[in-house]
Amino acid sequence: MRRRALLATAATSLPAIVAGCTSSGGFSRSNAVAEASTARLELTTITDAELPTKVLYTVRPAEGDDATAQLFDSILDGGATTKGTRPPLPEQQHIAYQEGVYELSYDIIEETPATRYSVKVDIVTDSVTESEAIQFADLPEVDQNEFAAHGLADGDPVGIGTTFLYTDAEREQSVLVPESEYSYITWDDGTEAEWIVDDAYDTTLNTYRYTAKQVATAADYGRQMRERLVFALGELPEAQQDIVETAITEGQYIVGPDETPSDALVALANQFRGHEQAHRLDEDGEGDLSGPYLVQYQGDVYWTTLVVQRDAFQTTAG
Repeated sequence: MRRRALLATAATSLPAIVAGCTSSGGFSRSNAVAEASTARLELTTITDAELPTKVLYTVRPAEGDDATAQLFDSILDGGATTKGTRPPLPEQQHIAYQEGVYELSYDIIEETPATRYSVKVDIVTDSVTESEAIQFADLPEVDQNEFAAHGLADGDPVGIGTTFLYTDAEREQSVLVPESEYSYITWDDGTEAEWIVDDAYDTTLNTYRYTAKQVATAADYGRQMRERLVFALGELPEAQQDIVETAITEGQYIVGPDETPSDALVALANQFRGHEQAHRLDEDGEGDLSGPYLVQYQGDVYWTTLVVQRDAFQTTAG
């Protein structure tokens, strides 16, 4: 009965409570209303196996063709090479992928001069000048490949700006760069697009050879996080307990931007001081009070987000 009374009171006394949540990965400022609040507390139960994706660079396999996941699978299958002007995956950093946590390293085994072109595949507003148009099927393979790499091979959608990358050898085969021979591209289904080259700059196409080592299973990594970072909220005074239970039951406890935090919330926030924020095992926790924590409450472990505005929420250690 007391909890039901508490929730009814909270709903009327905190008019700034709104629907919304932080993005996965923990502490986030993407919720503009929540960011403007004087204080916010969220608690969500979490398992050890779920913890790595909250703090690590995470590769999430998607439905269908997922180039990043396919690359990661190839790396785990004994190493892989891939090309890019920048590394497609970070090295010497813990990465979560499916049921494991890994660390990648790479060597650059080849460097190829290339040019990146800023281009527009635009909607045709006037009639197409036939002498300045080319059928997509008649484009050289290097040009067709660039269209395909950007999902533009079928001519739909058009009206976008993007960049096309050509090595020096590919550029020699192209009819679209550096100086385009055509202003329009047409498709067999009648689709038309205006072709515009805006700018160009030199770059290098690197060939990266990746290898991986497994740091831990996801569950073991999460267990190490929990053992290192969790702290317990013990027997709380009733007012502090009400705040925590509201955050659990309602999804969040908010003190609106025009409200003053209660003494109970100030005292509760003070219990977070001196504890490390949730973080990767290969880094140190941040020192600011606002952030993500691992909290144990009444036997359960919670991914906990505490956000306080410095100019309106002052607590002192002790």
